[in-house]
Amino acid sequence: MKRLYNLILACLLMVSLSACGKQAGADSSADKVMEQHGQTERAGTTEQTEQEQPAVSDAEQTEAQTENILTDREEQKIEGGDNTVMGDISFNFETKTVLLNSGYEMPIYGIGTYSLTGDTCVESVTAALNSGVRLIDTAYMYHNEEGVGRGIRRAIEEGFVTREEIFVTTKMWTDDYGNGAAAIDASLERLGLDYIDLMILHHSAPGSDVSAYQAMEQAVSEGKLRSIGLSNYYTPDDFDRLVGETTITPALLQNETHPYHQSTEMKEHLRQYGTVMESWYPLGGRGNTQTLFSDETIVEIADAHNKTSAQIILRWHLQAGNIAIPGSSNEAHIQENYEIFDFELTEDEMQRMTALDRNERFASY
Repeated sequence: MKRLYNLILACLLMVSLSACGKQAGADSSADKVMEQHGQTERAGTTEQTEQEQPAVSDAEQTEAQTENILTDREEQKIEGGDNTVMGDISFNFETKTVLLNSGYEMPIYGIGTYSLTGDTCVESVTAALNSGVRLIDTAYMYHNEEGVGRGIRRAIEEGFVTREEIFVTTKMWTDDYGNGAAAIDASLERLGLDYIDLMILHHSAPGSDVSAYQAMEQAVSEGKLRSIGLSNYYTPDDFDRLVGETTITPALLQNETHPYHQSTEMKEHLRQYGTVMESWYPLGGRGNTQTLFSDETIVEIADAHNKTSAQIILRWHLQAGNIAIPGSSNEAHIQENYEIFDFELTEDEMQRMTALDRNERFASY
């Protein structure tokens, strides 16, 4: 009888342990699924776990990516290698790109098309793409989006580049801020593209720029734009004003930046957002290039590397963490400007360049 009692007791114990084990396994599986779900959210993707997840818009996806991207940049900071790190922004000189906070790779060097029109614009864009440049910057106000589009199509047809390899930036003009959606569609039509890699607001305009930016956010969710940003926002307060009223953090800020105006305050402010600085007038702009080209410090550094002053300034931009987009209609100059990846400025030379900062803009707008 005692033996039968012990046998029954043992069976009951085994059943109890089995139930606990199943519950623990269920809890573990639930924890695992939750952990996977959390990782998926942090990665900012629409990847599915074991259960189908609800679809998210591109705008929501873009915002969700930011945390993971900044973590990746911190890892790059530790790993080093081919990455030159500026705060939270890492320029990769092997791929010649930077990872934007939108999750897209952007070339760190390109060509600006301000003042290039008609066939000159087409030829310049084609020549730039043929030389290896992959970033083309235009704007509605330049009245050359059609020419840029023609140059891109010609380069693709000639077979030395694909659309996926080209990064196209354009800008929405202030007059169009009241109807941003129509402005975006009009730029797409003029460029002849299915999507624009980056669209930025051309100027700060309190009272109307927030709604224009929100129109760009909507276009991101519709797949018309991949990344969005700002241009000509020169104070932290002005930048934060717009950021505080919108959802997607600007991927890029394009301001006048060159050795005499190094945008130090704004670049420091942008670090917390993972927003990249891009320079217009990287060589000082028309009428001012010779001022920089003849600067004694720049000339001395150029002589030391057997390079031109323009090449030294452009290389400084990249090592300082500024995307550079010099404009030119001269094919030889386009090629010369691109030949800045075969040398490196020393730490001492970078410090000498930094010392040239006068916080002095050449433009008045």
